Amino acid sequence: MSGPLSGVRILDMSSVILGPYISQLLGDWDAEVIKIEPPTGDTTRNIATTKTPGMAALFMNMNRNKRSIVLDLTKPGSADVLHKLVEKSDVVIHNYRPKPAAKLGVAYETLAKVNPRIITCTTVGYGSEGQYRDRPAYDDLIQGISGMADLIGRYHNADPRYVPTAQADKTGSLMALSAILAALYKREQTGEGQAIEVPMFETLASYILVEHLTGPAYEPSLGPAGYVRQMAPTRRPFKTRDGFLCVMPYTDRHWKAFFEYAGHPELVTDPRFDSVMSRTDNIEALYTKLEELLSQKSTGDWLSALETLDIPFAPVNTVDDLLNDPHLQEVGFFAEYDHPTEGRLRRVTSPAKFSKNPPGFQFGAPHLGEHSMEILKELEFSDEAIQTLLDAGATTRPK
Repeated sequence: MSGPLSGVRILDMSSVILGPYISQLLGDWDAEVIKIEPPTGDTTRNIATTKTPGMAALFMNMNRNKRSIVLDLTKPGSADVLHKLVEKSDVVIHNYRPKPAAKLGVAYETLAKVNPRIITCTTVGYGSEGQYRDRPAYDDLIQGISGMADLIGRYHNADPRYVPTAQADKTGSLMALSAILAALYKREQTGEGQAIEVPMFETLASYILVEHLTGPAYEPSLGPAGYVRQMAPTRRPFKTRDGFLCVMPYTDRHWKAFFEYAGHPELVTDPRFDSVMSRTDNIEALYTKLEELLSQKSTGDWLSALETLDIPFAPVNTVDDLLNDPHLQEVGFFAEYDHPTEGRLRRVTSPAKFSKNPPGFQFGAPHLGEHSMEILKELEFSDEAIQTLLDAGATTRPK
């Protein structure tokens, strides 16, 4: 059974995380993805854990279900290859800023002349209409300029610090994925492609301000930005008698049940805690009392009680714990497969489930330029033309 995006061809010219994560999700949903890499390859090929040079775990996590062709866009003949690919594709993803994109011939205006139905998705640090447009951008920088690092620092009563995951990259990826799907839908109605630009700065700022645009949402402002409950230093996994636990009574019913079970029914009518507004205004006192009560019993006791009381809770997992989480095992979150050169590997399956077009898995991440010759022959380049491209350095044979 084919997946929901069967028949859609994606050209992924991006690198690192922001672009490749977009095309990984599209590939998981059965789009055909061709990864166009420079002769040096995607930089994540050699970042962090790896057994084989050029096949790091980070790269393989994001580049399954993709074929790889090497194409040096600065060399003679490379534009012919790119144009033939664009003629037969639906979406081009890249992360070149406007000036390099124009110089390399991957700007929308150039590619639309080749294929008017093409959709280009440019993932950049800053929107092209603003004064930061030409600045380079990486996840850490966007966490800083968007307010994320400041929020984390203030929460810990410490200096600004980063979230220990590529928050800006992956948030931008999901925004770009949504935009691509919207553009594909619109093209079905009009027959026309279009250019999409997804800047990391604006995307992460929008993401943060969903709940933190509080006082300044009004004009004149009613106070500083920041959602009080999320900014409270006491908002954290709480100590139990023998560990930690995430507990979040939320509604009036939750708090009533919790206070009564903990042996303090008088807190139900305490004016500091008797409504959602009063609890928000007294959030630090509320969470201090919550931890005080949780510390009187073991984690196991609380897990059993909270489930019975139907009060929201969760254990504090490490990243390693996820591999053995019983729920993730039951939903088939992880799957193993054999890679031709890297051996037995584990991958994460698509968290989105489709009842009629379930996503599939085709093959593991490719070696650099593994499919260069295969793709060039599919594009009907002759052996002589391929040799000319090789001689010019426009492409390379797989090692």
